[in-house]
Amino acid sequence: MCTISFSAEVKNEMAGLLPARPCCQLSELLGIYYGSRGRLMGSQRGRSAYFSLLRNAVARKVVRLGRAIGRMEAKYQAVKSRKRMAFFIELSLPAELVPAFTQGAPHAMPEAACDRKAMLRGLFLGCGSVNAPSSRYHLEYVAPTRTWATSIARLIESSGVKAGVTERGGQPVVYVKDGDGIVRLLSTMGANRAVMEFENVRVVREVSGEVNRRLNFETANIGKTIGSGMRQAAAIETLEAEGKLSKLPPALREMARYRRDNPDLNLGELAGKMNLTKSAVNHRLRRIQQLAGSHGAGNANGAHSRDKLRTA
Repeated sequence: MCTISFSAEVKNEMAGLLPARPCCQLSELLGIYYGSRGRLMGSQRGRSAYFSLLRNAVARKVVRLGRAIGRMEAKYQAVKSRKRMAFFIELSLPAELVPAFTQGAPHAMPEAACDRKAMLRGLFLGCGSVNAPSSRYHLEYVAPTRTWATSIARLIESSGVKAGVTERGGQPVVYVKDGDGIVRLLSTMGANRAVMEFENVRVVREVSGEVNRRLNFETANIGKTIGSGMRQAAAIETLEAEGKLSKLPPALREMARYRRDNPDLNLGELAGKMNLTKSAVNHRLRRIQQLAGSHGAGNANGAHSRDKLRTA
């Protein structure tokens, strides 16, 4: 069974929307036309806008928009190849609308805010895609030309979202990689259901990331504690084997006893158990390791260390 992608779900939701105003309907139709690299056909006596699309929902949207704007006649054809389905729409254009389909960027960009939102949605239906939030945050428009890429980026930024422009495989790509920016852009284009799904997955992802960071932090701390405890226990065993443990000052003998009895405690826990500061515990354990010859300390300065400890 074929599963539908998040990007396809977003496009299906957008394809189900029909702007109320004729100006917005035309702006969205132009967005799909230019985004999908549509072209004009016919002679001066009768021109048609030709669309080549990969989604049936978008193809049906083109037919709906054409009928809503000016009762445009539509010829619809679906062609199945070995890899995919393709949908071809031919809309007969009223003479007064032909110039709008020949302007290109940036002249085709509308001025009104509602029209700009509609065109942004149409461009997304024509050449956009968005990753599922469970993978990585990425929304993009594969623009038909470099000029269109610049215009799309400006259109996105007019919505308060920062966009970048790059080139991939010789094609200009406008992209948004910020999660908040993608949510805002989807909301601007009217994909409210997609916004809710995106936010839900994003919350789970961020909480999971925070839990993993904390677990990694705790695991690292446990590893350090175990490693330190093992080195300190080895130092205590060395002193005992050499008959030096009983000759240590009382404070160090007490420290050695507590550490040997509690090898798994970290410095803070050990300090609490002994009613000392972490600094005092750390200082005493370091002295024990030095006396046992740890950290490169030799027997030559061991007596000197013991003299200093007795004065402490």
